[in-house]
Amino acid sequence: IGERIFDIKICPKDGDVWMATSAGISRYKIDSDDWEHLTREDGLLEDQASSLAFKNDGTLIVGTQCHGLAIFNRTIKGEYRHSKNIVAPDRFGQGNISPVPLTPRGIGLPSNLINDIIVTKNIEAETIWIATNAGLVKSNDTFTKLEYWRGKDYVDKVRGLYGGAPKDWQPAPKEIMDQILPEDYLTCLAEDEQGVIWIGTRQNGFYIADPKTGKKAYGNQKGIGLPDNFVTKILILGNGDYLIGSYGGGIVKPIKPYKLVDRKPLKTRFNKDKLFSVAQNNFPKLPSKIKPPTIDELKTMQTKLERLKTPLPKIYAAYYGEDWKTQGDWVGHYGRQYAILCAGNAPFDHPVSVSADFFQIYKFIGPHHRKGDILRNWVHWLKTKDTRSTYNPLVGYRRQSEWDDHGETYPLTQDGPDLWFHLKIVNAGSYKISLYFFNKDGHVGHNRIRDYQIEIYPTSISPTVTSEWKKMSIYAENETKKIKPLVKSRVCDFWGGVHKSFVLTGNNSYLVKIDRNYTYNTIISLVAIDRLIGPPTIHDSIGLPWLCRTPYQPPKLPENYVVEESKLTAELWKLIDTQWFKLKNVEAHRKMRLALYRTANKNYKLGTNEAILSESLAWRLCLWNNKMRNEFNITMAKGWELVKKNYPDYIRNLEYKRENDPFFKNWQR
Repeated sequence: IGERIFDIKICPKDGDVWMATSAGISRYKIDSDDWEHLTREDGLLEDQASSLAFKNDGTLIVGTQCHGLAIFNRTIKGEYRHSKNIVAPDRFGQGNISPVPLTPRGIGLPSNLINDIIVTKNIEAETIWIATNAGLVKSNDTFTKLEYWRGKDYVDKVRGLYGGAPKDWQPAPKEIMDQILPEDYLTCLAEDEQGVIWIGTRQNGFYIADPKTGKKAYGNQKGIGLPDNFVTKILILGNGDYLIGSYGGGIVKPIKPYKLVDRKPLKTRFNKDKLFSVAQNNFPKLPSKIKPPTIDELKTMQTKLERLKTPLPKIYAAYYGEDWKTQGDWVGHYGRQYAILCAGNAPFDHPVSVSADFFQIYKFIGPHHRKGDILRNWVHWLKTKDTRSTYNPLVGYRRQSEWDDHGETYPLTQDGPDLWFHLKIVNAGSYKISLYFFNKDGHVGHNRIRDYQIEIYPTSISPTVTSEWKKMSIYAENETKKIKPLVKSRVCDFWGGVHKSFVLTGNNSYLVKIDRNYTYNTIISLVAIDRLIGPPTIHDSIGLPWLCRTPYQPPKLPENYVVEESKLTAELWKLIDTQWFKLKNVEAHRKMRLALYRTANKNYKLGTNEAILSESLAWRLCLWNNKMRNEFNITMAKGWELVKKNYPDYIRNLEYKRENDPFFKNWQR
């Protein structure tokens, strides 16, 4: 159901293959050669599932990117029913001062950002281990008792809070500090044949612990020659062999089995040759494609949509979805009403819109910054052909630019500065706001560990002048301690570039926080707004900004078709588009739209209008292919030629700036 797969697990009861994806969970049923999906519509608090695990009775445990755990029970018939969600508080400490706990040990989840889950092999007393951004969690098999252990950096995180550590707070004594983990951020888990738990970390290699004896040990670059301390995966092969996957160091295998000596480096070394693949014979047969819905299933879908009666509350925000395919080719697909290319005209932004009267965006950094510091407008590549960088229709090529909270100059254990913006949507209606992130240097040093949390809050206050940003910054930070966010999402592993989208109601103001989340720095390249439903504005007839009326939009949905399925498919698509002011539409739309596309794609060759329908739905779903990429490039080039022809003064000013502005001259040099 999603284009990105974060985890794959096999159900021990029937051998079915389950995948955690960027848009929900997909299950491939071995016996029936069929597929099904679990999403928010089925009980998940979010569609972005990061990890999966099974108990021996088939109970499914889902780790989500930023909403804790979801538990699904298996019925006698092999169906899955949502049982419960287990979530941590949004904030900790008196007065909600901290995003993570203030203690090295405690009860419950220390974080809702789940990175991995394993269930121990002991059938009689199964234990669930959970790796989070804020330590390790141990749970019994009924999830009634959860305990967590933090990393040694928890002390600096408490001291790095905005306002400092609480007056009565004290770090744990030495005997406890000696027992806790090397760091908070845990990446992966594994259990070996002796029941020893292996724990990967982001900056300190890996850590192993024997729950039976209490013995612990570690492995890192300094101790055993691990090629990189950013451990991403640990695979136990049996007979004492294991593989370590790292971000930057490849996959390595030890020369000899480990020897566990309490609190000392492992007694082993690694082959210098990296393992890039493991040969395998007799691969299982690939599964069939998911079947398109039948006419009856399409009509059931129609009935479900028509039964949506509850209107959205006046103030509302929900997660729409994420898009890993569009990358920098955003023009036309995002921001048809309003868009800002962050720092696209550094030291200023490039608003790509004529609708500023109806949308206002006001950016700033959080209050936890040193005196004199400000949000940075940063240009990384002045001109590039990298398709992950945003195309800039105001200059006619791609430019990699971004807002930056300047977090790279602060300790990794400081809470903040963070990147904020105030958003005001003047008209009523439902709108999609999309944020584009590209970790352009994400294979180097601390740039690899960028991992943000997005939070959106309602607000009744709007800034009036730019000089008010410091007051707005303090106000925004204080609001996070008083109220819960309307919606949350997470941005990680975004070397490929991702658009994260949300549905918001109009005639409202919002505070959008991109939390640095104890990583290197916070960067964002694009903020774009599209009206889903609501009153048109006086600018709508102008068309796509800065393309000089060059048409670039999906093919219109035809009215007449060869088969009834196609007609019903088009009608259902239009029906979904009319329901953006109803509750439960956003939770169901992705699954429904993909089902409709499968129907359209099946009937592609039956007639001209069937072909147009399939191409139009693919365009709207951002299911890019070479034809669409070529069309985008040709259209942008035509639009730029018309800009040069129709606005010669603009072009002359642009060329003058390139030749005389010291900023541009320095870049050329």
